[in-house]
Amino acid sequence: MIRLSIAQRLSVMFAVVAAVIFSVLAVALYNVSADAVRRQIQGELYFQHTLLDPMIKQRTAAQWDYVRGKLDSLSEVEGRFRYWLLAEDARYRHGEPIARRSTAWRGKDGFKVVKDEQGKPWGVLARDIPAYHDRPAVSLVVAMDCTAYLKTKNVIQQFLALACALGILLVALFGYWIARLGLEPVRRLSSQANALPPDDPRKRLDTGRLPPEILELAASFNNALSRRETAWRQLEGFNADVAHELRTPLTNLIGQTQVALAHPRDSRELQELLASNLEEFERMSSIVNDMLFLSRADSGQRAAELSEVSLREEALKTMEYLEPSFAQRNLAVSLEGDQVARVDKRLFHRALANLLANSARYAHAGSQVRVKIAREGDSVKVAVCDEGDPIPPAQQARLFERFYRGDAARSGSEAHHGLGLSIVRAIAAMHGGDVFVSSRDGVNTFGFSLPLQG
Repeated sequence: MIRLSIAQRLSVMFAVVAAVIFSVLAVALYNVSADAVRRQIQGELYFQHTLLDPMIKQRTAAQWDYVRGKLDSLSEVEGRFRYWLLAEDARYRHGEPIARRSTAWRGKDGFKVVKDEQGKPWGVLARDIPAYHDRPAVSLVVAMDCTAYLKTKNVIQQFLALACALGILLVALFGYWIARLGLEPVRRLSSQANALPPDDPRKRLDTGRLPPEILELAASFNNALSRRETAWRQLEGFNADVAHELRTPLTNLIGQTQVALAHPRDSRELQELLASNLEEFERMSSIVNDMLFLSRADSGQRAAELSEVSLREEALKTMEYLEPSFAQRNLAVSLEGDQVARVDKRLFHRALANLLANSARYAHAGSQVRVKIAREGDSVKVAVCDEGDPIPPAQQARLFERFYRGDAARSGSEAHHGLGLSIVRAIAAMHGGDVFVSSRDGVNTFGFSLPLQG
């Protein structure tokens, strides 16, 4: 299949429109010229009748020879005209019709264009003359050679056809040139896009001199480049974070194993080493599992095992599970509100557990942690509030990013690898909700929203 460029398509469309317009105009002009030629032929024939009809009307049978002689003399003088008379009585007939059948030349209003035996075109006009005294009614037929008129009409027809074809061709050519000229900004934009360096995601298209029709396209492309830059930077940071998080336990494993192999060890020391290595393996396994979960969430996976539950009952189960973590730091936990919603219970427990574990780590010892469940519009909000150090606004915007911790220096292998809040955001997104955070008057609030369905 042949693919035409935009300029070629526009050129074809211009040509089609021009063909329709020129054809209509050509047909109209041809009909006008043909009608003018017809009226000209009829006018000359009517003029002949105005000269001859009065003469014939006043002639009796005795004067009929004069009529014949007059018609014969006119036929000799006017070589391009022929005259004949038709009547039921053969004595009043005169001349030879150009058509063998007496009615072959009769048309509307007595006028018609016919051809003789040699194919020459004749304009024929017949008019009836009433009886006078002893003369019966007769018909006078005047024929005129209209070859010159029809040639003129044919020349006009050929000229219109040639002008129409030439006009269509010119419109197509100029249309193609105009289309290419009009699409020049698109070609410049394409050249800019092809010239963008692959190793510099900060580059953008220059939209300063673009027409309004192309400006929106360029702006959309620049927005796509901005999203690509953001994704590129996130991927770059993600790769660095993953490398860092996995490098630490791997370094610990290698170091501990090298130390253990450097000297003979008894079974108790080897057991301690294996137990320590097992902790690092579990940490690495946790990072990998969490990353796989986040990857599925990023690919658009939705919560599938939905059921209508009381969020208060499910929250109580999660709080009971994490009770040892709160008791270790002497934290009091309370629950406020209730709401029935359709959620994946397993994912809901995981999201709330991550928020509660976050409060158990960072809330001031001996303070209170409150879990609030409340409806707001068409969604329900689940919030965990604790008393802790204030969180700067710049950090609040990044707390749900992967591997992000408030302290940028993350040296050392720790039990918590900075994916807990990211998982909360992923679970909220899988339900069609979102996350939120605030820090005011010494109270830090983390939470997520879930839509109320049905």
